This record gives sequence, C-alpha cells and structure tokens, in this order.
Amino acid sequence: MLRRFALLSIFALAGCSGLRDAMTAHQDVVARAAGQELTATQLAQLIAPVKQIPLNRTVVDRLADLWVDYQLLAQAAARGDSLTDSATIMAANWPIVMQRLVDHFHDSVIVRRAKVTDRQVDSAYNVGDLRWLDHILVRVAQDTTAAIQTAKRHVAEGYLAQLKGGANFGRLAQQKSDDPGSAKSGGSLGLVTRGTLVKSFEDAAWGLKPGQISDAVRSPWGYHIIWRPTLAQVHDSFAAGLQGVLVQRIDSVYADSVNRETGIKVRGSAPAAIRAAAQNLRDAKTSGRVLATYRGGKLTMRDFARWLEAFPTQTRSAVSQAPDSTLLQFVRSIVRNELMIQAARTMGITITAADRDTIRRMYRQDLTTMEAHLGVSPESLSAGTAAGRGRTEAAAHRVDEYFAGIISAPATHPFFEVPPFLADLLRGRSAWSISPAGVDRAVEKVTELRGPATPSGGAMQVMPAPSGPPIGAQPRPGQQPAAPAPSKRGK
Repeated sequence: MLRRFALLSIFALAGCSGLRDAMTAHQDVVARAAGQELTATQLAQLIAPVKQIPLNRTVVDRLADLWVDYQLLAQAAARGDSLTDSATIMAANWPIVMQRLVDHFHDSVIVRRAKVTDRQVDSAYNVGDLRWLDHILVRVAQDTTAAIQTAKRHVAEGYLAQLKGGANFGRLAQQKSDDPGSAKSGGSLGLVTRGTLVKSFEDAAWGLKPGQISDAVRSPWGYHIIWRPTLAQVHDSFAAGLQGVLVQRIDSVYADSVNRETGIKVRGSAPAAIRAAAQNLRDAKTSGRVLATYRGGKLTMRDFARWLEAFPTQTRSAVSQAPDSTLLQFVRSIVRNELMIQAARTMGITITAADRDTIRRMYRQDLTTMEAHLGVSPESLSAGTAAGRGRTEAAAHRVDEYFAGIISAPATHPFFEVPPFLADLLRGRSAWSISPAGVDRAVEKVTELRGPATPSGGAMQVMPAPSGPPIGAQPRPGQQPAAPAPSKRGK
C-alpha cells in the first residue's frame, strides 16, 4: 500500500502534463531496432503524400516490420558480422534445407521401391490404363455453323493425308496444331491415364495399336488426329512416366500408413487458429498452442507458423479463405512433413555437400544484393565513415534513405524483403520492438496529414521474399502435367 501511495505521489509531483508528455512520447515511437527508432511522425510524413498506399493499420504495421528487418541487417553489417558462417546460412535457408532432406528421404524410401524393369515397361505399354499419346487439334468453336464444322473436318483430314504420305507428326503438330500446350512438344500429351480425358478421345486412343494414327476424332474442342507411338520411339519417357505413377501411388500408401500408424489427430479449433496465424505470424511464432497430436509428439502453433512462413505469401492469403476441411488436411500434411524429417534423421539421411555448396552460393549472392540495395556493403559503409559518420550511424542513415525511397519513389528503388528465416535470426540476436500504440499513432497522423478523404483500401502490394520451395510443391521426376485439350475439365 505504501508503495502504491509513493508512486501516486511521484506522479502528483511530476504533474499531469509530465505524465501526458511521457505517454505521448512512448506512443510516437512505432519501432525500435538495434538502438535505432522509427517515429510515428517520420513514418506518417513518408506515407501521407503517397495516396496509392492505402491507409490501414495492417499496412503501417507491415512497413514497421520491413524497417525493423532492414535496420537489423544494416547494423549487423556495421558490426562486421558477415552473416556467412555455416550455421547462419543453413538456418536462414531452413525451407530449402528441409526440402532437400525430404527429397533425399523420398528418393531413398519411395523412389527406390518404384523402380521398373523393362518387362514391366513393355507390359504396361501394351495393356492397361496408361497410354503415351500425341495429337494434332483443329479447333472448332462450339457455336459454329455446320458448314464451318465441315470445313474444319476437311482441314483435319488434310493433315491426316499428309501424315499417311510420310509427313513427320511432331513437326506437323508444331506447325499446325491449335493446342498450344502440346504443340510446343510436337503434339505430345505425355503419359495419359484412362478416365482423365473425354470419352470420344479416349475410345479412339485406346483403340490404337502402337504406331497407329487415328482418323479425325470429334470432341467438344474440335477434331483430333491421334498418334500412338511405338514403345521404341518413347521408351525412356514412358518408363520415367510409369515410374512417376508408381511413385505417386506409393506416396499415397505411405501417407495413409503414416496417418494410421502415428494416430495423427488435428484439433477441431485448428482451422480458426491458423487463419488467425496467417494474419499475424509475428504472434503465432511465439505461441505454444497445440494444433495436432500424434504418437510421441505434437504440432504447436509455433511449429506450424515456421512451416507457413516457408510458403510463398500467396499461401498465407489462401489460408485465410480456405474451408475448414482444406485447413485440416493442410495441418496433417505439415505433421507428415515433420515425421518424414524425423525419419530421415533417424536413418542418418542428410543433405549432400553439393546441396550445401549450392545453398551457400545462392545465399551469398542474395545477401550481397540486399546489402547493395541498402547501401551497407563494406565499401559503402567505408564511404559513409569517410563522410564523418560512424559505421552505426552510416548504416542507420542508409536504411532511412532506402526505406523512404521504396515508399516515395519505388520506381527508382528496387524493393526487397529480408528473407523471413534470416529476419528471424537477426531478431533473435538484437533488441527490437514494434509498438501497437505507435502504429495507431502513425495511422492517426497520416489521417491528419491527408485530410478526411483518405482512402482505406486493400493491403499494400509487396514482392515476396526469396525462399525455398515448400515441401511437396514441386512434381517428382517422371510426373506429368495435366493433359491438355481433350481433358474433361476443358481448355
């Protein structure tokens, strides 16, 4: 009680105006980083003249995040921290490291089981639900007249006559086919599974023997001339495609077995929680909230946020709009990623020396580019100190110049983000903060400077930070893209 009265007495002696001034000063600081400050007044004066920047709290908070990361990177350079030791490079490239680790696990456990023999290739080529097909399309609009349809059929029959006369199918497809997707590859649709194309096309294609060419086949897209090459003509491509199909099937079996054997259970509240995380990754990265459990472990919000940060920014936008069922599957896929990484490490699987060399080279190139944009390369900082500033002051000044440039003159200041995992490392090594009250104060000041007609539209458009591909985002060797023109989903 005495302590409370003592505090009240201090405030009384200081006077109401002193307390108000102290609180106002606190609110005027939007962000601090490595001893530097960004005030609400500074930020508002930068934003206010640029009417294209929508005025809302999310945009201002995002700008504060950018400023913090720029300052931390610049001050690391000022201290002489090259950020190029092995531990820093691997941690800053966590998504790529994990992707390569899972790739090696996948190759060791899954792809090895999907090896195919020549006998299997021969058998699959001649019977079954797989075909390697090429086609030439003569497009016919669905609302066209009977006379035009007849004329188009004659065009297709003319191509057929050329082929029967010895014309090269691939060359003719490149020159004449109205399906631009397959025309680039000589009309090849690649490996096609029965049931994925329209019936008229499939009936004709599956009726062909190796080496045969169909008559003109009508589909909703027009007339097709279909060729089924011989196995000798496409052996290696077909074998790779067949292996890709087997890999997909084994992948599916493996995923089912992981779900069954590890007892993955996703909390019913997870979808709402991860939608919130997508809007505020900063808080999500410190949350221990449990999203899913499995035998021997759990997935927390902090774990999930790290994975979400590894995906492109578009994924975070998609998460906000996705239905619960999709988000539940997304969480399960993240748990499976965690389990695959655990299994890889248990088996002693690591990334290769070649992987490490590639990661180091690309990271150093990106870091050099970022330092050059900020003006904090060793040469630039030396020039700054020659102008009478210390390295810390010179680095802070360069950041302020660059930060002002990307807001007020983006055409002459190439924008970049500090990659998120490098930013996390920098934030873990230096003091920083973003003040919610300061952000609100900056919004108020911009409103005051712009006047009552201030737009408050959507989010600021920024380029995503360079980062590795999310696990599972790239097709495996041998997988084929979706079939073009005759697919059931249409062009």
